[in-house]
This record gives sequence, C-alpha cells and structure tokens, in this order.
Amino acid sequence: MESETVVNCAECTTVVCRSGRADKAPANCPTTLKQDVLDRATETCLGSDLVNFAREASRQEAVGYATLAHAPGAPSAIKSRLEETMEFSERMGFRRLGVAFCVGVKDEAEMLASILKNRGFEVVSVCCKCGMVSKEELGLERQDQITAENDFEAMCHPIAQAQILNDSRTDFNILLCLCVGHDSLFLRHSDALCTVLAAKDRLLGHNPLAALYLSKSYYRRVRT
Repeated sequence: MESETVVNCAECTTVVCRSGRADKAPANCPTTLKQDVLDRATETCLGSDLVNFAREASRQEAVGYATLAHAPGAPSAIKSRLEETMEFSERMGFRRLGVAFCVGVKDEAEMLASILKNRGFEVVSVCCKCGMVSKEELGLERQDQITAENDFEAMCHPIAQAQILNDSRTDFNILLCLCVGHDSLFLRHSDALCTVLAAKDRLLGHNPLAALYLSKSYYRRVRT
C-alpha cells in the first residue's frame, strides 16, 4: 500500500506560496497536493457570508505595517494586537464585544474592558469560573484539583462563557488567557467569530512562544 503524502508546511524550505510560483512547489505542498480542498475553501471564503470579514482582515493586516524613514528597506510593524483588534472591530462595524477571560487575569480583563469602552465599544465580559460549578461534577477527586485542601474548587466553564455571550448577542468575542482545552470548548460553542488577544502561559507571562525561542537553551526540556 502506497504511503500517503502528508502536508507539512512547517518544514518547507522554499515557501513558494508567497511568490505565486506553484511550479516550484515541493511534492507535499498543499497548493498542488490539496487543490480540491483549496478550491472548496476559497469558495467558502469568497462566499457572501465571509467575504467581507476576510477582506477587512486582509486590510487590517496591511495597515499593521508602514515604511519608516530610518528603515526604508522593508515594511515595519507599527501596531499592537490590542490596537489591531479594536481597529478591525471598527472596520467590521462591531459594537458589542464579548470578553471571555480567565479569573487569573482579572486585572488585565478589567483594563481591557476599560480600554474597549473608552474606544466606544459596548463590552460584555464573563469569567471562566461563572456558575460556580464544582470540579467534583467532572468526576475529579481532590488530588486532581489545584488545591487539595479546599472544600470547594470551581471548574472552568467555557461552554457557559460562550453561551452567555451568545445570549448577549455579541458581535465579536475576544479570548483572554483561557486554559488549553477550555479555549477549544469556547471556540466550539461561540456563535460569534472570535479572536485571541492572549494565549495562557502561566509560567512565561502569557508568552507561549518564549518556550520555542528558548527550546535550544534554557527550555531544552521541551525537546526531550
């Protein structure tokens, strides 16, 4: 039985997709290997439901760069993700923004909500521990919880977060440091399209890429 050719863009050495030269693509390039899938995806992207969203996302990508006088050789990034999130929401005409956040970043969520409101948005924010459902409801024993000494430990409830925002008819939802897996459940159940302002990394100050940058030095353990 012939083995399947697996798409693996992460290990590509040519990156021809930026050039438009499909004739130079490697054997496992999705541009040639998965043309039927790409055709269907492009049809979906250019369909009436999503084409404006995709168009404005590309416009937002472009305005995130500028040619600076002291660095004219290449475009320079000029906007933070926070700024881009607000600008994109304005481009799309979104007025009511949902913020689904981890209780561990309550202070940051408060700052975010204040900034969004100052920009003219209406904000609906909901914490991961909403509902106060005990982790015992998940079938977890005390030793499987964060603090075994506590009588009560609330589970994270991302499905409830998503459905509360659905019930609030938010236009666009912003995820702020939901746990691995909890973010997946939120994204599955959110009616509105979403963006991630920050991904949770308890150890690295919510900068998960730091583990990759240091994976050949201080964080060699991730390679073992």
